[in-house]
Amino acid sequence: MMLKLAKLGIAIAAVATLIVPAAFAGVPDVTQSYYVPQSGTLAAPVEGAGALANFRRCPNDDGTQVLRNNSRLKVVVRASDGSPIANIPAADIYLKFNGGTAAQGFSGSGGDSIIATSLYNPAASCPDIRFVIADAPTDAEGVAYITLLGSTPGSPGVATRDPFRKWGGYEGDIPLFVLGSQLNGYLTTVHGLTPTFTAHVKSVDHQGGRTTTLNQGEVVNSLDINPVQSNINTGTYVYARDFQQDGVINSLDYNFIRGHNGHNCNTPIVN
Repeated sequence: MMLKLAKLGIAIAAVATLIVPAAFAGVPDVTQSYYVPQSGTLAAPVEGAGALANFRRCPNDDGTQVLRNNSRLKVVVRASDGSPIANIPAADIYLKFNGGTAAQGFSGSGGDSIIATSLYNPAASCPDIRFVIADAPTDAEGVAYITLLGSTPGSPGVATRDPFRKWGGYEGDIPLFVLGSQLNGYLTTVHGLTPTFTAHVKSVDHQGGRTTTLNQGEVVNSLDINPVQSNINTGTYVYARDFQQDGVINSLDYNFIRGHNGHNCNTPIVN
């Protein structure tokens, strides 16, 4: 009888090993999983500061100057043994927003300075966004992409404008989650142990809209433009207003934001 029980125990253990690998391959290891900013083609991607120069947007995401060159986050997911985790659903890989500020009654573990709600911005019919999800599931290498302008079906990492992917405000550290685990960011794929990047996108709508006053968010106006002019006049540097990512605020940044004056979720492009 004892021999039979012993054999049964060995058989159960063998089945368990087949079902759940010893490295818990379905669980992201946050010390080995990460994300990096990228732009350009998948074959010859640009990372680091070169990619971030394209990470700039308008609440309407209009024109060729916003989120240029397939601006995206490359997400790499690995298990504790270093093996890639494939086939994680796209919906389980995402940037997370609260939708608004604490003053507006929003809370949670998402970005709390991002404005993405029709509740306080009904005039422009702004979409309600809580998650910006990946383009597709992780591939055989455990890689997925969050293309910021919007995904192209069948071509992860390639941008197509999504009319429902619009938000206002700027936040320097938008959390990115995979299967509920928050990942660290790095400027480049080749990196050390210390995180060097937090998910963020420069926005020409960087002021206003954080109170309960209606229709002040997700719009570009003098509240956004005048501080850029002031920075030029005083020589003051504010990272969020350096739309060129060149370490200085000058006429290039001013002209870029002026070109979006009056834009909101439905101006100049409806939907």
